[in-house]
Amino acid sequence: MSDKDDNVTRLPTSEVEGYDDLLEFDADEFLREWQEADRAAVGLLREALPEVVSTTAPGEELRPAVERIRARLHDWPYRHLAAAADWRAGPPQDDAVLWLQATGALIAMNGESGLGTHEESALMTLQHADWAGAVIGLARAGVGSRAWAADLFDYADACAEIEGSYDPDDREPVEQGFELIVPVWEAVGALDEHRRLTPLGHWGLPRALAWAWEGSLDEGAS
Repeated sequence: MSDKDDNVTRLPTSEVEGYDDLLEFDADEFLREWQEADRAAVGLLREALPEVVSTTAPGEELRPAVERIRARLHDWPYRHLAAAADWRAGPPQDDAVLWLQATGALIAMNGESGLGTHEESALMTLQHADWAGAVIGLARAGVGSRAWAADLFDYADACAEIEGSYDPDDREPVEQGFELIVPVWEAVGALDEHRRLTPLGHWGLPRALAWAWEGSLDEGAS
């Protein structure tokens, strides 16, 4: 989005104006601001999607999805999800926790995913507003709604809770990131084979984002 460019960190070289600013970079302040952005994004999800907060996990879809993840940890894309979720000690025993961590792993990037540099860079280009806008819009559209990369971009662009708007040049890089996550969400059962939102995805995608941002969609829910 046009007002997001200021949040992109670019590392200048000695030949670039502003190199001295790098020497004044405050890592603690950057981390504090990033954590604040995480908390704000989780709060936004909770406020925007009360109908999702009030739902429970669809066990009839969750169980086979988790069984598939556990059985295929050495296959694509599950091995990358396990690595990005930092499951070095093994996947979680709790089914819901495992599914949320697998689904949000490539957003959190708690470990090295094993994806190529280009793929990781494309995913990390996406910011809180991109993810939140896309998932809020998709959840509001409801079960059965299309979730191709172009659809996710349109949901994010139209999301009333997200300030600012996309520039025309934003579509390509944002869609590239979404193009990488769509088959992953299909693999974990958040989307069906036609890339439409499933009941599991409706319940779980907002919660997976909240987990990736070190929060919980259910925190404080009545």
